[in-house]
Amino acid sequence: MGENKKKTACPVCGFDLGFPPWVGDSPSDEICPCCGIQFGYEDVRGGEFREGVYRGWRGKWIEDGMKWWSSNPMPKNWNPKKQLENLRKK
Repeated sequence: MGENKKKTACPVCGFDLGFPPWVGDSPSDEICPCCGIQFGYEDVRGGEFREGVYRGWRGKWIEDGMKWWSSNPMPKNWNPKKQLENLRKK
């Protein structure tokens, strides 16, 4: 994953959002179409708490079968297992 994509990857599921979920202390207020987390709502508190939210959300998403959250069509050749690997490369 390129450096720019690292900055735009969902910290929960690794999906390339095309925008950074947070810039400094400002959330995008957008929702990840893959896992459904809303930046600035579910993860409003920072630091270690935010990382815990991401771990918990990720675990639930995986437990629920890594389903595409959005009603919009999923990307062609979407592979949730492969995109999770992006989080390990950070």
